[in-house]
Amino acid sequence: MAEQESGANVTWEIRVSPGRTGSDPNAPDWQVCELEDGEISTDADVYDNLTLAEASQIASMWTKKKEDAGF
Repeated sequence: MAEQESGANVTWEIRVSPGRTGSDPNAPDWQVCELEDGEISTDADVYDNLTLAEASQIASMWTKKKEDAGF
C-alpha cells in the first residue's frame, strides 16, 4: 500500500465545500478530504457534494479500515 511505502500519516477531514454555506447538514455542502501528513496531495483526494451524514460515514469507514489494517 502507498501508505506503508511512503510512511505518510493519512487522515480524513470533513469540511464545508468552498462556496457553500454548510448551514444545513442535509444539503450537499460537505466534503471529505484525504490528508497525507496534513496536506491534500491531489484533487482526487477530495470527495464533495455530500451531506454531513454521508461525509461522516465515509470518514468513519475509511478510518476504521485504516485501523483494521494496523496503520
